[in-house]
Amino acid sequence: MIRAPRVAALLIMIMLLPAVPFSHAHDLPEEPLVLLTEAAEDPCSICAEQKRRQAFKILDEYFVPGREIGGSETCRMMKPDRENALVLTCYPSASLRDSLDHSGKATQVVFTIYTPENRLVGIPESGYTGKAVYDLYRASPAGTVFEGRIRFIEYAYGDGLTFNYFRQENRLQFHCVAVELKPVAP
Repeated sequence: MIRAPRVAALLIMIMLLPAVPFSHAHDLPEEPLVLLTEAAEDPCSICAEQKRRQAFKILDEYFVPGREIGGSETCRMMKPDRENALVLTCYPSASLRDSLDHSGKATQVVFTIYTPENRLVGIPESGYTGKAVYDLYRASPAGTVFEGRIRFIEYAYGDGLTFNYFRQENRLQFHCVAVELKPVAP
């Protein structure tokens, strides 16, 4: 399969990399998350696939390699029980919960970080979290809340430029570098 449009889009994004903005975690787009949640519950497989494709397109437009997001007082990052991951304390938002159907189970959103010791084929060395930041992360127990920033990295084997979607678990996994983390009181 030829991926020329995807490669061209990536090259354009790389040229625009300095223009990639910083966003706050509470400003993340909810439309693709609603679409993925609806797709997970949709009994029509064709409809579900269309919703996933639409969600992936929106995610690729927003979550480009190099984009950084950071926490704020209303939305911070937290270390879950999952290894090498961060989640948002403000997710799912009240508006997203209100838009859900009967199940009320929003798509899980996880930000995964990598190191030379914990790497994934397809993650470049430039996608590794620095030793000092990772040591702080590793020393923190599950449930630790952080102020900080993450940067999205390209993943060659992703469902999108910076992410994978796992249908069975209804989980969206972003590939990231933890740029800075600072534990704070929840």
